[in-house]
Parts: sequence; C-alpha cells; structure tokens
Amino acid sequence: MCPMNGTIEIGAVELFVRIAQLRSFRAAGDALGVPRSTVSRRVAELESGLGTRLFHRTTRQVQLTSAGKTYFRACAPALGTIMEAGRSIATKPEDTAGRLRVTAPVTLAERLLGEVVAECLARHPQMRLELVLTDRHVDLVDEKFDLAFRAGTLKDTSVVAHELGRGQLRCFASREYLRDRGTPLTPRDLRRHECILFTPLAPRGRWTFRSRGRALEVPVQGRFVVNSIPLATEAAARGLGIAQLPGGVITEGLAADQLVEVLNAYAPPTRPLYAVHASGGRVSPAARAFLEIAKTHLERIDGLCVTAAQRD
Repeated sequence: MCPMNGTIEIGAVELFVRIAQLRSFRAAGDALGVPRSTVSRRVAELESGLGTRLFHRTTRQVQLTSAGKTYFRACAPALGTIMEAGRSIATKPEDTAGRLRVTAPVTLAERLLGEVVAECLARHPQMRLELVLTDRHVDLVDEKFDLAFRAGTLKDTSVVAHELGRGQLRCFASREYLRDRGTPLTPRDLRRHECILFTPLAPRGRWTFRSRGRALEVPVQGRFVVNSIPLATEAAARGLGIAQLPGGVITEGLAADQLVEVLNAYAPPTRPLYAVHASGGRVSPAARAFLEIAKTHLERIDGLCVTAAQRD
C-alpha cells in the first residue's frame, strides 16, 4: 500500500467500514445518515489520502480491492473499539431510561432479535423495552412506536430507514418428498407439486422467482396453508411438500440433512431489511441504542433472510 499523503478522518474510516460490510455506497450512506454525493466524495478523499483504491465499483456491485481488504481487516476491529468508547461516555444510563416501544414481524423477532434484546437490557438497566410482534403494517406515530423493523421496498415517505441487511427466499423439500414426487427443474414445474404456503409470503397464492434477469410469478397450490415459518419448515421436513422460505431461518434443518434446496438457479432477488423511525421527530437515546445494537448483531449473520411481513 502506498504511504499516506493526507489526513485521515475517523468519519471517513467509519464510512469505509460500513460500505465494506454492506457492499453498497447507498446503504452505508443511509445507515450513517450521509447523502449519496457526500459518500462518494469522502471515499475518494480517503483513497487519495491513502494513495490507493479501496473499492472496485460497478453499476451492480461494490467489492474491496486487495488493498481495501487489508485496510478493512486492520480498521474494522479498531473502529469498533473507538466507537464503543465514544458511546460509553456519550450516553449516560439515565439517557436511556423509560419505555422504548419496538415492533417487528413475528418470525424476524423470534429468530433474530433475542440476542439484541438481551444485550440492550443488560447495557441499559434503566430501559423498559416493549417488543410487539405483528405481521401487519403499523403506524408509528398513531400507535406510538419508536422503531419498527420492515422488509422489502419501502413506499412510506414519512419514515427514516436504516438498512440492516438483505435476505433471499429459497425453496426447500425433504429427500423423501423429492424421491416420491420428483424434483422440479423450473418454477413452472411446481404446478404438479404439493406446495406449503406461508401466507405472509404468498398472500395471493403465488411465488416469485428470477428467470433470465426478470421477475417471474408462478401460481402454486397445496393442502397446507400456515402463517408460521417454524411450522412450514417442519411440514417440509416431514415430506408434506415444497416450501418457499427465508433461507437464513432454516439452516438447522439443512444441517440435520432434513431439507434439500430446489430451484436455486431461480432464486428471487435479495430483499432489504430496515429499521425505521418516524421522520421529523427526535430519535430518543434509547431508540438509538437499540438500533446500534441491532445493526451490530444483524450484520454478523451470514445469509440474513427476512420475510415479507411489515413491508409497505
């Protein structure tokens, strides 16, 4: 790596680390509240100061260069220590006292937010956290929620969104089912199969796939309709049919050799997961604390996948 020829600001390093983690200039800017034009400028200034390129950028993806990977491995742990030190003195225990109301889709909360809640309450003993699990869209202002977790494309312009990760739906079945009924080779083959319908993801009885770069909706049907991902997963493992599920929540079944992925070549595009809060109002220290802990935990999850619940 070339020697530095300028001053490196901690804010630029934080932005670099966030881009490397999220693989997106836009997502990093959203997460840190930095305008897109400023993101590009600050990265350019950082690269100039270091005397080397940190990212390969195309219209579709952002990847670290060899020098960028080296810099990330050195910066990420140090930055985490610095940011944690800042938070420890910037937020007093009394700042996060009182009730914090958070809402999230049922499956997301049950599978991914347990550790977030435990750490948040341990670090902020005067906080009282109310977590409401619902798959319906809630009005943050009318129902007095401080934060909400939502997935998919956001159409609500009255909220400020922080992208936490991306997920993908995938199709699974048991080996026994595939042995008896055959393996579908294309999404249209599902017309001849028993499908397990998880209602939040298939409210109209249709599954979405990706074929030749375009979205493809396929009608599916089956005798078992359920609004619980654990029960849909168990039904698939018991050979009752093919289920389209968030890939990140069924890894235990795969590890136990209970489920086989099918139609992986047609997997739909990834979907973003957001934490949102109402725009125009003050974000409480308690909400900021919960959001930062959620970011830290969810960014570490490989193949984070979320459901369509709570989308706008």
